[in-house]
Amino acid sequence: MFCNRCGKELGEGQKFCSFCGADQAQGSGGQVVSQVPGTVPPAGGRMKTATKVVIAMVVALVVIGAAIGIVFAFVNSPTQKPKPATNTSSKPSSEKVAFISNKDIYSVDLDGTGQKQITDRGDIVDFDVSPNGSKIAFVAGQGDTSSISVMAPDGNNIVQVTKPENGKAENPAFDPTGKYLYFNLITPQDLSNIQANTPYSEEFERYDISAKTTDPLYSHGGMMDQSIAGLCADSDGNALYFNLDGSDWPSTTPYRLDLGTTVTESVYMPILRDSGVYTAAAFRLTSFSKKGDYISYIKDALVADPASGNDKQEEDACYRSATGTDEVSVASTQLQSSEDGKVEGIEFSRISNPAYYFGQVSNANADGTSVTLNFYRGDATSSVKPVQTSLGVMIQKDQGLDAVWHLLPVVNKKAGE
Repeated sequence: MFCNRCGKELGEGQKFCSFCGADQAQGSGGQVVSQVPGTVPPAGGRMKTATKVVIAMVVALVVIGAAIGIVFAFVNSPTQKPKPATNTSSKPSSEKVAFISNKDIYSVDLDGTGQKQITDRGDIVDFDVSPNGSKIAFVAGQGDTSSISVMAPDGNNIVQVTKPENGKAENPAFDPTGKYLYFNLITPQDLSNIQANTPYSEEFERYDISAKTTDPLYSHGGMMDQSIAGLCADSDGNALYFNLDGSDWPSTTPYRLDLGTTVTESVYMPILRDSGVYTAAAFRLTSFSKKGDYISYIKDALVADPASGNDKQEEDACYRSATGTDEVSVASTQLQSSEDGKVEGIEFSRISNPAYYFGQVSNANADGTSVTLNFYRGDATSSVKPVQTSLGVMIQKDQGLDAVWHLLPVVNKKAGE
C-alpha cells in the first residue's frame, strides 16, 4: 500500500506513514484510499500546486470577463448618453435668388441654372425670406386689399397671416431667428383718413409663426403724403428698421425702432443736404450682414454740378460699417429716361459673411415693364471690386415699380431626409 498523503510505499496494514505521519484511515472526504496494484499515485504536493495554478487561471479569466462585462454595461447604460452626431442638414449650405415676375415668385441658382416657378397666383407684389430659407412671407393683392401669407420655399403649406378686411398689410420682414414675422398694417379707419387727405398712422405688428398669433408693437402716426417702404430687422433682434418715404425725391429716411419694454423711435440715417458733394442725399436701408457688422443701402442723390449749374440725379448701391460712416459705393448710376443701368437692390448673404449681391438693370423696354436684371457679387472686407456673376433674369413688372428680389438660403438635405 502507499501513503495517502506523500505516496511512499508502506507496510501492509500500517496505520500511520513512517515518512510523513499521515493517518492512513482518512482519505479524501473521510473515505479509505485504496490503490490499484502496480500504480503509483502522483505526490500530494505536486497535485496541490497544479490545482492552485488551474484555479488561479480560472479566477483570472472570471475577473477579466467580469471587467469586460462591466465596461460594456457602462457604455450601453441609458445614463451614458452617446455624443450626438452633428446634423448639418438644417443649416443653409448654398443660396439662390428669388424674384417676382408677372406677380409670381420664382427662384434660380446663382449660376443662372435651375429656374423654377414657386407660386402660380398672379397677385404677389412683395415678399421676404426667413434667415434659414425655410419660410417665405408674401404680400398678395393691390391697393387697399393686400394681405400677407407664409409658405414653404417650394410654395406649399400656405398659412394666411392677415385678412384683407382687417386693413392693408405690407412690408413683411422676418426677425433673425425666423420665429417672428414683422409687418405693417393700415387699418380701415386709416385708409379712410388717407382718402380724406387727413393724417393717418401705420401699425407695426409681430406675428408668432409657430403660435399663429399677432401682437401690436407700435404705431407711427401723423403721416401725410408719406408711406413706409420696407422693414428690416438687425442681426441680434433688438431693433427693427423702416424706410419712411416722402413726397419728393430724394426724401427716404431710415428709422430705428428699439424693441424694448417700451418701443422707441429714432432717425437712423438722416438726409444729407448741401454737403458740398450733394445738394441732397437720402438712403433706403436694405439689409444687415449675417454678423451685423455691415449694412447695405441704396443712396438716392442730387449731385451738385457747378459746371452746368444743374443737379444730376444719381443712384448708388452702397454698404458701410454698422457703427461707422465709411461708405463704399459699389455701383453708381446716373438716372435717365431709360432704366438701363439702374441699381435694383443690394443685399448681404445669409450664409457667407460679409459677401453681398446687387442687381443692375439692362435691356429695359421702353415703358420699363420688362427688364433683365444682372447680378454682381462682392465682399465687404475685400478691396477687390464686385464681379458680375453668370446670373441674369428676365423680369416682368408693373410700370414705374422696382424689381423685387431676395437671396434664398438653401438647405441641401441628405438622401432619404
